[in-house]
Amino acid sequence: MFTANDKEIMMRNELRVIDDMKKLLTHSVDEGLKWRGTKTDLVEMVHILYESEELTDEDGLPVTFKQLLIRCCSVVHECVPRNPATYLTQARQCKGIKRAPLLMRYKGEFVINN
Repeated sequence: MFTANDKEIMMRNELRVIDDMKKLLTHSVDEGLKWRGTKTDLVEMVHILYESEELTDEDGLPVTFKQLLIRCCSVVHECVPRNPATYLTQARQCKGIKRAPLLMRYKGEFVINN
């Protein structure tokens, strides 16, 4: 179970993830950025951005999860997973000592390099 402090950390980190993913989308595929984390983390971070509904299309509608995933994967030169729901399920089941939930581990920095 999470403490009140844990929940505060996770809320703060969620905002960091959203900001960092929005920054990631400003990069070009040509920059040669590479993903250093797990694909599960990438899919989860894209999903957090999607759920925020901060990005909209030309009609003012929230950008779809699939559109965000395709764009983010292309920027960091990762293959788009065929079934991203599997990765989200894995992320939600992450409760062990070996691997804390993303929002508890996130350090507020890009998980990419070139």
